[in-house]
Amino acid sequence: MPVSYNYIFVALSVFIGMSAAYAALDLAARIRAANGLIRSTWLIGGAVAVGIGVWSMHFTGMLAFSLPVPVDYDWLMVLLSLLAGIFAAGISLFILSQETSGTTQIAFAAVIVGLSIITVHNVGMRAMRMPANYRYNPQLASLAVVLAMLFSLASLWLGIRFKGKLGPCDWRKFVGALVAGAAISSVHYFAMAATTFWPSAPDPDVSHVVRISTIGAAAIAMATLIVQGLAMLTSFLDRRAASQEVEQLASELRHSHEEERRRIARDLHDDVGSGLYAVKLELGRLRESGVDSTARQSLSEAVDMVAESMQKVRTISQVLYPPELDMLGFRAAIVVYVDGFRERSKIQVALDIPERLPHLSRHAESALLKVIRECLLNIVRHSGSQKVQIRIQVDPSRLTLEISDDGHGMKPEILDRLRGTTNLGVGTKAMFGRIEELGGRLEIHSGRWGTSVKAIISIGPTS
Repeated sequence: MPVSYNYIFVALSVFIGMSAAYAALDLAARIRAANGLIRSTWLIGGAVAVGIGVWSMHFTGMLAFSLPVPVDYDWLMVLLSLLAGIFAAGISLFILSQETSGTTQIAFAAVIVGLSIITVHNVGMRAMRMPANYRYNPQLASLAVVLAMLFSLASLWLGIRFKGKLGPCDWRKFVGALVAGAAISSVHYFAMAATTFWPSAPDPDVSHVVRISTIGAAAIAMATLIVQGLAMLTSFLDRRAASQEVEQLASELRHSHEEERRRIARDLHDDVGSGLYAVKLELGRLRESGVDSTARQSLSEAVDMVAESMQKVRTISQVLYPPELDMLGFRAAIVVYVDGFRERSKIQVALDIPERLPHLSRHAESALLKVIRECLLNIVRHSGSQKVQIRIQVDPSRLTLEISDDGHGMKPEILDRLRGTTNLGVGTKAMFGRIEELGGRLEIHSGRWGTSVKAIISIGPTS
């Protein structure tokens, strides 16, 4: 019997297949992030949404298919093919949502999913009620089964290959959906190409038969896309709510850390520093109390050690939380610190800072001061520079802090390591980490002319 296709419905079926593949990649990430009952709920809901998509792709493809005889469908068999699609989607989502999946596990899942997809097609074919019979070409039908398994394997591998690396709008997710959707669709049309029809007597069993019009077919396709869209929208909103909750917790944690640093710094400066100062005074009085020269020498060494310890306590206190931020404000704290640095290092430091700076959080001020301290410390240790410039520039949306020197620059391997933020020292890693916590970034440039470090953070419109 001659056959024909409605190519609009063919294109629609392929699009539905791609949409189902995209939904699977998107929902798998959400299932992987959930736990317990919520994870099971997402898995079941996702399997239903994606399974409807897989089934609808096959069913829309069958509705695109035309014979020169009327074709009706047994709704019980159609329902059975839908359940097969949901089962295939559930297995796929379960594998994609696992943290680790071995080769054997993926291969076994590909066989199950491939057979399930073939089942969706075959049961859908058996749902047809018409005055015609059909048979499969054994070679082509076997090849369709193999292709279903291979395409399932490729789709699962692709999903696992980029697991955890795909953002909501990552181009690889779109490419993966295009490939997987086209592959699933090709299985259906390859199986249809393996089918031959010939006239026969009408099927006498019409108890569960329904006729689906062109409008009904379009409605099934549109309803499928709506279900998939709602599933992905729910996933997006849930992911956004979870992200906002994480940001809120991170903000509270940063504030807690900031308060703890401030408390420790205050205790070190006030309690430990005062105690060491009292010890230093007592040792000084003992040294001047007429003891012999040997004892006086020992006491002098002890006084020097206590003085050195006091300096270390002050340094640690400054690193944890500069007291000048509370006492003087951000701009004055920079000036005080740089003045002390000039005196200790004998390096010329030029400051270019606006008289009025935008309001920043204590966390942001502390982080920027940390960048200045770390850069100046590295300049003393490594650059050989005698001139440094610190500049702060402010525009309506961001603040840029730049520290530049005229030293001999960094070695290429060190610069690459810094730009890659790998194998960093403790101080440098903390510098990167605190700026990233603010949603900002660090830019490092270096050459024979010297080195430049830029810290760029966003500021609010009312800052």
